[in-house]
Amino acid sequence: MYWLLIWMMLFSTSDDPLPAQPSIALRVDGNLLPENRLAFVVMPGDSVTLSIQNENTGWSATEGYPSSGTGGSFGWRAPRNHGIFHIDVSSDNAVAEYTVIVPVESCRWRTTTLNSFPVGSYEDGNNRDRMPDYFIELTSASSGARISTHLTLGQFLCHVEGNYPQYMVLDLRLADKLEAILAAVQEVYPQASDIHNISGFRTPEYNALIGNETTESLHLYGQAADIWIESWPSNNLMDDIDRNKRVDVYDGEYLVEIVRKLEVEGKVITGGASAYRWITSHGPFVHIDIRGSMAVWPTSRTLVSTPVI
Repeated sequence: MYWLLIWMMLFSTSDDPLPAQPSIALRVDGNLLPENRLAFVVMPGDSVTLSIQNENTGWSATEGYPSSGTGGSFGWRAPRNHGIFHIDVSSDNAVAEYTVIVPVESCRWRTTTLNSFPVGSYEDGNNRDRMPDYFIELTSASSGARISTHLTLGQFLCHVEGNYPQYMVLDLRLADKLEAILAAVQEVYPQASDIHNISGFRTPEYNALIGNETTESLHLYGQAADIWIESWPSNNLMDDIDRNKRVDVYDGEYLVEIVRKLEVEGKVITGGASAYRWITSHGPFVHIDIRGSMAVWPTSRTLVSTPVI
């Protein structure tokens, strides 16, 4: 009994692996949310219709109108103020909380900062076609809002020092692709339980600060992430997913092979993918994006010239 209590104290913590994927098939304006997705975007003041195939359903919203309802369909209007809100859906024995992102439209952004948050300029600052459609405002509390089974908004936030609110751009289809990659890895390496994102959205200012001269990086548009996959408990390092008895760049290359297979099968959006080696600050990782076409550059078994990513 004593050892059982010790085991429970060590392993039954808030850092336990996350629960299974959402058990409710939610449609937003008739479109079924992708597997594992727990978030969607609604522009300020716009209305959406949420529905599931069960009339015995309850709906509850933290803001917006109406705040609650019953039935298989729920018409909801987003508040006019931007922010991160939540809608709880309960149906029979299933309960799920969905994150509703009500963003700041980019037309409200006129300088190189947004509410004192340093953004920088997209290209020369005058080409509206190259600017994101909107920015997501995050507070210290809302940064933990879950957008999919294993991912939160804060995991994609740029590395910018300073106070909240902070702002980011994120294409939720990137989260869908990362979840599909993790599921595919788990088929060959069941221990995998977490996606560690070391670089998601980058502001143009931060991107230039780290020496990336390109203005075309998909990180600027929330469509790219540099990740590794690991098991629980986390050790902030890519796992030996290729089972070669060591953690190295070949684990990243194995992950790229899995990504390419998913793309060929049409299960995820095609994009760039490349593995990177150990450096002094962290272990191997893989760049993943959703540009819509395949992009390939040399694997960094040794340091290589900076690719346009």
